[in-house]
Parts: sequence; structure tokens; C-alpha cells
Amino acid sequence: MNVQEQLSMHGIKPSLQRMAIMDYLLEHHTHPTVEEIYMALFPSIPTLSKTTVYNTLKLFAEQGVVNMLTIDE
Repeated sequence: MNVQEQLSMHGIKPSLQRMAIMDYLLEHHTHPTVEEIYMALFPSIPTLSKTTVYNTLKLFAEQGVVNMLTIDE
């Protein structure tokens, strides 16, 4: 099953940015921060913002695609 199908299966419209973020999460088996995801994807998607990354992760968590960890600094 590809990323587009995975997102659609969870009721998420598979936009370019959402698919790129999901690809990143699948390739990196860590708990990346919004900043880490943004810095990795921004060079290839210049229209990406940190707000978009945050909102996409929130959507993924709400739809059961990922688990979100909140860590206070």
C-alpha cells in the first residue's frame, strides 16, 4: 500500500505536502520534531511552513495515522 492509499484509507486527502510528511515519517523511525520535519522537507517543498507541518501531524494523530508526543523543553 502506498502513502496516497494509506492517507485515503484514514479519510485524509493526500496532498503533496501531506504525502511528503508521511513519507518522511515512514523513512525515519524516530520521533521527529516539527522543526526536524520542516528542515528536511523545506528544500524540496519551498511552500511548506512549520504551521503546515504541525497541522498535518495533528490531523494524522486525530485520524489515527500516528501517535503524537508532546515534550516540554
